Amino acid sequence: MARKRELSSETRQSILVLRNERYSMREIAKKLKISYNGVYYSLQRTAQTGSKQSRKRSGRPCCTTKQEDKYIRVSSLRNRRLTGPQLASSLNSTRKTPVSTSTVKRRLLDFGLQGRVAKKKPYLRLANKRKRLRWAKEHRHWTEEDWKKVLWTNEYKFEVFGLQRRTFVRRRTNEKMLEECLTPSVKHGGGNVMVWGSFGAGKVGDLFRVKGILNKEGYHSILQRHAIPSGQRLIGANFVLQQDSDPKHTSKVCPEIVLQELFTAEAGSWYSIGNGVASADLNPIELLWEQLDRMVRQKCPSNQSNLWELLLEAWGAISPAYLNKLTARMPKVCNAVIAANGGFFDESKV
Repeated sequence: MARKRELSSETRQSILVLRNERYSMREIAKKLKISYNGVYYSLQRTAQTGSKQSRKRSGRPCCTTKQEDKYIRVSSLRNRRLTGPQLASSLNSTRKTPVSTSTVKRRLLDFGLQGRVAKKKPYLRLANKRKRLRWAKEHRHWTEEDWKKVLWTNEYKFEVFGLQRRTFVRRRTNEKMLEECLTPSVKHGGGNVMVWGSFGAGKVGDLFRVKGILNKEGYHSILQRHAIPSGQRLIGANFVLQQDSDPKHTSKVCPEIVLQELFTAEAGSWYSIGNGVASADLNPIELLWEQLDRMVRQKCPSNQSNLWELLLEAWGAISPAYLNKLTARMPKVCNAVIAANGGFFDESKV
């Protein structure tokens, strides 16, 4: 039997108006397209209570006590990785009548504790947090114009079939294994293209394809042939070079050549803090790589050569407005790092 629908306050008001106009209950039911019993009980309830509202219902009694609800909440907060079945099993070990996993999950939702996929982030040691905090405090007073003088640089590896994000398709029930409804994947990503890139002052610099393993000598060559020319072309002679503290970036060869060939003793060069991975969220070029990857995936690269061609095409299509937006968020990034005491912060809110 279908569940009966409760009459709204507007419908009950209409019943009273029509009844006062001398309509019969059957005429009211037909006119409002509701059952006769609905009209009858609505009028009866109004006569008894003097109100159009439903009577308060006691509802089904809660099967857990306040102390047990608190136990569920505290247990979940102490160990965020406990699942609903694990919490239910722990609670039922002290109860005569067991509660279901669904009940435990409802209690967690009442406390605002929702099950979500944990976001992956590199492990931050205390030393990393201190360096991040120190960097943020040193640069929190930089203006947007100061950040526009920075040439943001880094390397990134794009894989031919290396898409990690979920892909949605629209298919019928029996088309699950249809070729056009599958996401192709091959071992080791089907090959990759390693690139070095840079941007600054709302414009992209060189995009260089790295072949083989990039060592300190190769990075030395990139600084000479791509980083310095890109910085001078985009920003000017007094641009500030940004690079992470990857060993090949911080070798004695690379900073020396930069200081000798470009920077004055007063201007110097500026490097991001922490190890290269742990402080990736402080480098806006990481967001640029993600945007570039999304643009390339729309073209479905078939091999390494095709992937490189699509990367060059997408690199030239990056809008200045998007690049300026990445630069403009840096003061907020500094404040967020300070608020997090050197830890990670919610990048979606910056």
